[in-house]
Amino acid sequence: MKTIKLNLNDINVDAGMIIVSDVDYIKKYNPFNTTVYDVPVGNYKVKWCIPSSWNGRLSGTSELKVTSGKIVVVDPCYVIDDVGWSHWLTVTDYGRDIKSQSAFIIDSMGGDGVYNVELKLIEQQTK
Repeated sequence: MKTIKLNLNDINVDAGMIIVSDVDYIKKYNPFNTTVYDVPVGNYKVKWCIPSSWNGRLSGTSELKVTSGKIVVVDPCYVIDDVGWSHWLTVTDYGRDIKSQSAFIIDSMGGDGVYNVELKLIEQQTK
């Protein structure tokens, strides 16, 4: 099993959330240009950590399906255009209900700010 570690600094948050998403998921919402990170196609268990936030140190585990070979880690309000943003907020209940294996939300920081995000992606065997 392959493990990929990403230590991302200075992730700006203005909508109270960070999306970790395959590019194929986010592109349907007319995204702006943003930094992308190369991650081989596959299914991953993602252990994430924000060492310092309004609510202290945060960590969790999520699943992520990567189909494009690229992911984004960003506040979604920065990458989804105005038309796509309204639609995304509606279909995801403001990010609380993403019905996709190709994206998940981190929203427990306790407020907007600039955060460092540590990701450990552990490749899972497909069945």
